[in-house]
Amino acid sequence: MDLQPCGGCGAEGFEWTDHYSADLDGQLISAFSGACPRCDTTREFEFVVSGDEPPPPAFGGPEPSQIIDPGQFLALARNLAQLVPGDPANCPPDAVVDATDAISAAVAAMDEVLKFVPDGADAVPSETLTSDRGKAVYAADPGQFRRMRLEAVTGGYRKVLLAYRG
Repeated sequence: MDLQPCGGCGAEGFEWTDHYSADLDGQLISAFSGACPRCDTTREFEFVVSGDEPPPPAFGGPEPSQIIDPGQFLALARNLAQLVPGDPANCPPDAVVDATDAISAAVAAMDEVLKFVPDGADAVPSETLTSDRGKAVYAADPGQFRRMRLEAVTGGYRKVLLAYRG
């Protein structure tokens, strides 16, 4: 929800104030709503809830997201990874837990990007980028959406995560 800018003013971030769950045509949905703090536009997000909740820090199940596009996930992963010193020895002791959480979420976001690469394909299809931000990330460097590069970046993030957990 934080990745979706406000339709009224473009502000990023979302603090929901109301939540409900309901059955909609045989599917359980979970809905969150709240007002944009900048322009007061009412925002609402509805998610279909599957029976298999992934354990944190995973973002979703085995299928690609229908809400967040691969460019948004890639930007999120990059932003999170930039918060983390590559070597835990360079991380202040009081920041190790936050750094571990950030690099763990970066790995999970990269895993989400990889879900958009179809079996047998070597890259994320450009048509899967549906948000303005995702399209901009793709336009800046389409090569960053190639499977080999995504796997290499994910592997690098995993090594950093293992160093923090070690």
